[in-house]
Amino acid sequence: MRHLLSFSVYQDLSDLGADPASTLGSVGADGLELLTSYEAPDPAFRGLAETVHLPYATDWLAAWEGRPYDLPEDCCRFYMYGRDREEVGGSIVSAVEAAATVSPAHGVLHAGNADIPQLCLRRQGRDSAQVLDAFAEMVNTAVSGMPGGEPPFRLLFENLWWPGLRLLDESDFRYLERRMEFDNWGICIDTGHMMNCLPDIETEQDGIRALRDIFLGYGRDLVERVSAVHFHWSASYGYRRSFEERVPQGDLMDFISSVYSHISKIDQHMPFSDPSCAELLDILEPDYVVHEMPGSKSGMLEDFRQQRGLLQ
Repeated sequence: MRHLLSFSVYQDLSDLGADPASTLGSVGADGLELLTSYEAPDPAFRGLAETVHLPYATDWLAAWEGRPYDLPEDCCRFYMYGRDREEVGGSIVSAVEAAATVSPAHGVLHAGNADIPQLCLRRQGRDSAQVLDAFAEMVNTAVSGMPGGEPPFRLLFENLWWPGLRLLDESDFRYLERRMEFDNWGICIDTGHMMNCLPDIETEQDGIRALRDIFLGYGRDLVERVSAVHFHWSASYGYRRSFEERVPQGDLMDFISSVYSHISKIDQHMPFSDPSCAELLDILEPDYVVHEMPGSKSGMLEDFRQQRGLLQ
């Protein structure tokens, strides 16, 4: 397994010191997984970024279905990938082309969607099948125009707690598998996102036990599709069952800005401290473990060192 630190093109590489490669090596990191944008990353990331995380749009389905929100022009790509199918597909292509300049082993793409007006509700109005149908159509369309009908690097589809790919059993994977029209794809399992789907996750240990049971139920072919794990924990059930529901009452951008703290209370991205977390990786045997822990206050390198130290 290769152990990567989650990083972003929106961060300053100097945060990793004068010699980033040396800093990464000192904490046991093999490189970075780099969150990218729609422009080629700084060439300084070449040789450091082993994998990439492609941009995510919260409600791309609104544009894909021809019902875009009335948002400022510079926000449309960020929240919807654009205003219509052509722009949505173009955004996926642009993101892939930009990321390809650092020659990543794979690129991660979230396979879920949240209707923006429902972000502060406990139940979303769509089921996962609807979202996965549209997601497969969107990605197949974008990839069909690439050379040879395949992406330049492997695309990994990541689970969320919103409708779409959740991976609480094999059913979402089977549903998506039947709809993919190209070969070079796989799965990225986000452990914290999966915990956010489950009831009674009040502690780190609750989450580890629940995910271990889920992973042991996977078929071998699904496990072999899991190329990467985004590794962290989230025990937000207390908040998820108690927060006050609300919907937009005025300007939609004001509402969107107000929900960031709500989402961060659900998706906590905390570093593991219990050594039994290693059992999750023993079951999945991914090629890459991405330590993705912006939720802690200790600092990304300290968090990485703590979590990495639990793993052989």
